[in-house]
Amino acid sequence: MSMKDKMHTGELYLPGDKEIMEWQMKCLDRLYDFNMTRPTEFEKRQRLMKEMFAEIGEGCYIEPPFHSNFGGAHLSFGK
Repeated sequence: MSMKDKMHTGELYLPGDKEIMEWQMKCLDRLYDFNMTRPTEFEKRQRLMKEMFAEIGEGCYIEPPFHSNFGGAHLSFGK
């Protein structure tokens, strides 16, 4: 079982595992892109939120800057 799989099953895992670190950096890069959007880039923010979060409900709005480990990949917002 991979460290990433262990992370999701509650088993002990090494957070410095290469696969986990690569995934986290990808998430944090997307979060950076979201936080650097201009106020007029509403559609871009909406698209990035759909990529960033586990689930995002219709009409959900988040004002940058947003801070979260793994860029919010485990978070769900909305109804």
